[in-house]
Amino acid sequence: MGKQKNILLIMSDEQRTDTLGCYGNPRAHTPHLDALAREGGYFENCITPYPLCCPARASLWSGALPHQHHVVANWFHIREDLRAGGMVQDFANAGYHTLYVGKWHVPGTTPQRLGFSRRDAVPAVLEGRDRGRYIEDYRRYAEAKGYPLIPGNIENLTPNDETKRIGGGAVHCGTSDIPLEDYLETWQTARFLERMAECPEDQPFFAVCSYNAPHFPMLVPAPYDRQISPEEVLLPDNFCKGTEGKPGEVMNSRDYLDTKDFTEEQWRSLIAHYWGFCSLIDDQVGRIVRWLKEQRKYEDTILVFLSDHGDMIGSHALNHKSGLMQYEETLRVPLVMRGPGLADMGRKEMIVSLADVLPTLAGLCRVPIRKAEYGQSFAAVLPDGEDHFRSYAVSEGFANCHNGNGRYEDPRRYTAGENRPMVLAIRTPQEKYIFHQADIEEYYLLDRDPGENENLAKRPEVKERLRTLRQLALRQLEDTPALRRLAEERMRQLD
Repeated sequence: MGKQKNILLIMSDEQRTDTLGCYGNPRAHTPHLDALAREGGYFENCITPYPLCCPARASLWSGALPHQHHVVANWFHIREDLRAGGMVQDFANAGYHTLYVGKWHVPGTTPQRLGFSRRDAVPAVLEGRDRGRYIEDYRRYAEAKGYPLIPGNIENLTPNDETKRIGGGAVHCGTSDIPLEDYLETWQTARFLERMAECPEDQPFFAVCSYNAPHFPMLVPAPYDRQISPEEVLLPDNFCKGTEGKPGEVMNSRDYLDTKDFTEEQWRSLIAHYWGFCSLIDDQVGRIVRWLKEQRKYEDTILVFLSDHGDMIGSHALNHKSGLMQYEETLRVPLVMRGPGLADMGRKEMIVSLADVLPTLAGLCRVPIRKAEYGQSFAAVLPDGEDHFRSYAVSEGFANCHNGNGRYEDPRRYTAGENRPMVLAIRTPQEKYIFHQADIEEYYLLDRDPGENENLAKRPEVKERLRTLRQLALRQLEDTPALRRLAEERMRQLD
């Protein structure tokens, strides 16, 4: 059988694809990730199952869609029978040393319960919520260094950081008071490499380093705060456009209202800081790659870089992410893979889901794992260059569910009166269909309108196609009759 391959998964938070040079951004400063993409390949159409942290991460580790694993929004607990064991445990059972460092954000369980034998720098749970930057070891480190962190502040802000807001509004943007040498991501990489050095030499490793950046607030340490000038920013073709025809529940959300009065100059500053934040992550990837090479583990390691979801950050004049906004900027996430058996794959256009990643790694390493409810392995189609895998991917969202406070809800028991309207998106190679249970439908032809500026759902010529896409959306709910009935009721009205 030969030597078993190591697996190293590096994860960022809230990073859209166009922050990387390999995805076509000539202004991006991501040389390390671009080099990995050249050695292996990158996936143009990796779709998150829910453009929000907790549901997306629960899908990554469970291989299930959100309505299946029950993390219907941030801080809602995962389904009880998925809280222990799972695919990570299958890797451990196959002889892997399993390690998790950094942001977790899968409510209702822990890295240990899911099969990670070692963990470090995992955020504290405050009031039932796993808070991404609030790592108690790091806060003690920063305070010992003399940084006056605001007590209980989940973003590790200093009093001066708290004042750095665009126009005095809700959005933070500026240079962090904490310099690079003591910044959270720098500290976390050092902790990760310390734990990697402790991995047993007689076992392959399955290691995860999960960063919080480039998640807002955009308080970025120098020199990354000025690495990209606002004037250099290439604005997308849907920058502050395409707002007509969007659902009211999107355009009345805080993700629009908080930033609707931004000037182009303010948007450019925010985007430049965001891209700089992504460059910081790229340099952390570079540190990890150097360590692997120094330890002579690089050639035996499958290295994966991905994110949980993207960020609108000016597209359609929107900011941040949510289950309501199933647009390309939040739905598509970077997926870069390199390692043994993955050389020179190049740009892969096949549609894959974040839920497919663990089944695929198991397939590449010949690790027997339990069957996922949604995720599938695309390992078999990689060596021969075949780009066809899924004909479409699914993403979900649930409105008015964004304050879970560490509780559990079973979506199989939802009723129309509970005000839990769902959003279902079907992403095919050429089109996007978005069903809003409480609002209008959306339909975009991506080959003609990649920026999703024109909602075609009311056009008579697409009526039959919408019927087909509605049925595809309903097919995903066959295992949850209560949700299917709610969706069918609304679809009958739409039809």
